[in-house]
Amino acid sequence: MIALTLIIAALGVGVAMWIASPLAKGAASPMHRLVAFGVMAGLAVGALGIYLAGGQPGLEGRPYADTEARLAAIPPDELTGEEQEERLRAIVRREPGNPEALAMLGRFLAFDGRHLEAIAMLERSVRVREDARVLSDLGQALVNLNEGTVTPEAERAFAASMELDGTLPEPAFFLGAAAYDAGDREAALDYWAGIVGRLPSDDPFRQAIAVRAADLLSRPAGGPQMMDAGAMDPDESPDAMVARMVAGLEAGLEADPDDLTRWMVLARVRAVLDDREGARAAITEARARAGGDAGIGAILNALERAGGLEPEAEGETE
Repeated sequence: MIALTLIIAALGVGVAMWIASPLAKGAASPMHRLVAFGVMAGLAVGALGIYLAGGQPGLEGRPYADTEARLAAIPPDELTGEEQEERLRAIVRREPGNPEALAMLGRFLAFDGRHLEAIAMLERSVRVREDARVLSDLGQALVNLNEGTVTPEAERAFAASMELDGTLPEPAFFLGAAAYDAGDREAALDYWAGIVGRLPSDDPFRQAIAVRAADLLSRPAGGPQMMDAGAMDPDESPDAMVARMVAGLEAGLEADPDDLTRWMVLARVRAVLDDREGARAAITEARARAGGDAGIGAILNALERAGGLEPEAEGETE
């Protein structure tokens, strides 16, 4: 208490000297200088007196107490975005090792587009306690930070999440996307079919992933440009080029008939050529080779719907 009072007094004297020094420098006589220094002393004593009268040096600091109390009393759905953030930050200040609070703040920041801050909070949360959902959120924040690219860091987060809980849809989806981007369609199918098969039939993620997987896995891997450039005829018509692609797909399937993604590509290309029966036959063959796998079946169903290839009702004609 005494030490703090002396410090305040010293600061008051310093401020007073700074304020009154122009008077002393500009004084024309010793008497004027004496008056100037008297002003300094008066300011210092006045500052100290005001502090001693109204200051409470022994009071515990409460910089955010009133704000915290006010925000805590308001229902969360009535808070503004800034107030929600401040409320979460207040909890983190009080409980820096609270993994739930860190994760909630990280999710809020990610939703607000502040991905670097979100990543820092989510990483702090999983360092305290590993959680599948938080690891998945961390992976998604890393993907968003890198404009949709599943980086190695994001892959590690998703893999750790999937190891803890294989029922979460996001880790399997993004790991499948990473495999697809790397050119490994078989691994992508394994990830996507696996999670589609594990999700309940009424889960919206199940249908969304099946549709996305059907679209990506049925795309020709590079299209006609993947053919041998030396064998391409610049005068060849687009239809002839596509027909040659179909022949290449069929030849590949003769060599490896269990390549399900190649059957899917063949079905899509045949559908584009309006060979609906051939497209349906390719899907039927893929379904038979899937061995009753529910996830692959759902993806093939999505491919059928996308191409308008669903089995026709009895008595219906084309």
